[in-house]
Amino acid sequence: MDFRQLRYFIAVAEERSFTLAARRLNLSQPPLSQHVQALEAELGTQLLYRTSRRVELTQAGEAMLARGRAILQQVKVTEDEVRSIGAGLIGTLDVGATGSILRGRLAELLAAYRKVAPQVKMTVHEQAPALQIAALLGRTTNICLIRGIPVERDLTSKLAWREEVMLAVPRSHRLAHRKRIALGDLASEDHVILDPNSSDFARYVQKCCVDAGFLPKVSQQVVDAQSIPSLIAAGFGVALVPQSIARFTTPDIVFRPIRPSPPTADVFLVTREDETSMVVHNFIRLALRYLGHRKTPG
Repeated sequence: MDFRQLRYFIAVAEERSFTLAARRLNLSQPPLSQHVQALEAELGTQLLYRTSRRVELTQAGEAMLARGRAILQQVKVTEDEVRSIGAGLIGTLDVGATGSILRGRLAELLAAYRKVAPQVKMTVHEQAPALQIAALLGRTTNICLIRGIPVERDLTSKLAWREEVMLAVPRSHRLAHRKRIALGDLASEDHVILDPNSSDFARYVQKCCVDAGFLPKVSQQVVDAQSIPSLIAAGFGVALVPQSIARFTTPDIVFRPIRPSPPTADVFLVTREDETSMVVHNFIRLALRYLGHRKTPG
């Protein structure tokens, strides 16, 4: 029994006529009759009573009609599901990110993606950058967003959006009244810093300070940039933070651009080079189109 025979039989059974069924199938009547007869022969059972005026179903034919409809419906469901999976519209997506990147443009990107692919089960894993890379290499996540290009082999990265590093200071601080700050002006300040062991970005910011002629005097050390504003508001010093931290923060803190030559806090989409999931590839395509490599507003 093949699907063509099954479709032909169902058409005859529903129309109760070989003539009408042939018209519906855009087929001549003789081959239609031959296919139905071949199906009956294969099953060893008569499915139809044929008269000069009408076709009636046998009891076996009634059962075949019900089961046949269910089979073809299941085939259609399977075809639709497989096509959707192949197109990346069904599946899972595990995204690694830090809290500060979620404060940036990632949240709006995820919202846009959910509208495009609502059947994809998406999970966001808030992790330090080093843990994101480990999860990606360990295949427990599909994609991560970090500030910087990873050095690990077998990974590939694309620019998601651009950001600058800015200075965060308490509103009462003497530097809060200046329109821009040079890195060298921060040599004598207490600094709330990202743990240099937590990410390449934290080490990069530290190196920028060293290149400006000083090693930051550490007041407090954290592993996620989103933890910094509370410590700044509490008077623990100043901090060099990604531009997106300026969003959703307290009015007790002001942010000032670093000039000249501000350090960068660009965000990159990172995946495995051998990634085959169309869900991941579709997400990246949407991200690059949606984000457009614009700078995050301060």
